[in-house]
Amino acid sequence: MRSLIDTHAHLYVGRFADDIEQVLARAAEAGVEAVVIPATKPQEFQPALQLAKRFPQIHVAIGVHPHHAAEIADSDLDQVQELLQQGNGIAVGEIGLDYHYDFAPRPRQHEVFRRQLQIAKAVGLPAVIHNRESDEDVLRILEEEQDGSLRFQLHCFSSGMDVLEQAVGLGGMISFTGNITFSKGALDEVVRAVPDDRIMIETDAPYMTPIPHRGKRNEPAFVELVAQKMAELRGTTLQEIMTTTTANAKRFFQLMLLLMMLACVPAVAQQSATSNRQPPADISSLTLPLPASPADSVTARAKPSEPYEKWFGFGGHFASTSIISGSLTDANAVPGYGIWLSGTPLRSLDVHWLQLDLTYTQSRNTILYDTTYTNVTGKEFAPPNDHQQFGFNFRFTGNPMSVINLHASLGLTYFRNSYGLEQWLVEEVRDTNYKEFVETGLGLSGAFGIAINIKTPFGIVAPTAEWYVSKIMSERVLPRRKTEFFLSQPRLGLLFYPAFSKLW
Repeated sequence: MRSLIDTHAHLYVGRFADDIEQVLARAAEAGVEAVVIPATKPQEFQPALQLAKRFPQIHVAIGVHPHHAAEIADSDLDQVQELLQQGNGIAVGEIGLDYHYDFAPRPRQHEVFRRQLQIAKAVGLPAVIHNRESDEDVLRILEEEQDGSLRFQLHCFSSGMDVLEQAVGLGGMISFTGNITFSKGALDEVVRAVPDDRIMIETDAPYMTPIPHRGKRNEPAFVELVAQKMAELRGTTLQEIMTTTTANAKRFFQLMLLLMMLACVPAVAQQSATSNRQPPADISSLTLPLPASPADSVTARAKPSEPYEKWFGFGGHFASTSIISGSLTDANAVPGYGIWLSGTPLRSLDVHWLQLDLTYTQSRNTILYDTTYTNVTGKEFAPPNDHQQFGFNFRFTGNPMSVINLHASLGLTYFRNSYGLEQWLVEEVRDTNYKEFVETGLGLSGAFGIAINIKTPFGIVAPTAEWYVSKIMSERVLPRRKTEFFLSQPRLGLLFYPAFSKLW
């Protein structure tokens, strides 16, 4: 199956103004399913966002390029963070350092680059990095800012093996463009050395046109030529390169979640379009003049929209539980259900990204085999086990102002497990080796998930899906239950947050 993602193309520039529809049609024919377009200065933010609203296969990164570091004010960097917090982009970029042209003083380049890396960490999005003849300082700043939460891509990679090794060691992704098709072959060794899970492809359109089209305007359809050259250099097939680079791009930019949600919730997408989008601008208006002076580059910032009102919510959920003891899976797909309460305790302090989730989940495992029980009773299945969980988790949402929220949670779980076989041994067999059949314990829990905010006249309806895992940390005391115990639960919930503001 032909599937490619162009992870870097400047389609909003004037050179695409007259034929953007045809450019994207040719890309689709070449198998390009998504294109990431990075803005490079404040004047490009809105044209890029408008283009993404017109074409769903386009995704926007927002940032300030080192060429423009001296032109912008600190308030423009605030605008980068605000737009991303409102869900208007999937990455921070294009950012970095450029010592080839040195259009901005290097200390200012460093300051703007570092600030935008910190924004990337704050909003939980990856960074798309430009590096030209600035290897040492780019790596130094990345190392200083890498605290385990920074995800970054070195786009249009053109450095040597030592830079590759250091960048990969810092957790970076490596992306190549038409430069690998040029005849000098300076990057051949580097292309071969990138780990499979760190490599991506791009065009950098309208620049870096691959052979045999060098000298012409580059466009996303040509990304297949980059993939072909990469397959040749790495000694593999074009299909393998397509599969690998597309999977890496989806994981890095979290495009899989976005594409799934857009496919599954057209009604929500339509609601978002109606409430938040303005009519698309004429493509001819997308030509971007350079500012006449540094003051001209400071744009007025829109006031952030009000986050969805989530003072307190309640609802229910269904779960599919895998029960794991030690290194063995005791049961898969055990059905469960429960109650879900959620609230935003610090909302009055404008802290919208933190929620508190209280959950109760009941699961019953009825498919249990035990030789002793079957031999004595003649029954095929042993008595069922009941598992109850009381969860207390803090939920951290990176984009609370968006229709679609991505979140992670961490907290504590109280377990109450009742084992049917032990109950039979205690109450009917009267086996003196067994005195209890119920265990309780305290453990850790965490989750990753996604929620959709649907506005109604009465409040917010929020379908929520997450993968919840929990583990008993306290000592287990039942004779047959001494190994480690944890639960893995995909959960689907429906929460309702009443519009309390309308009650007074």
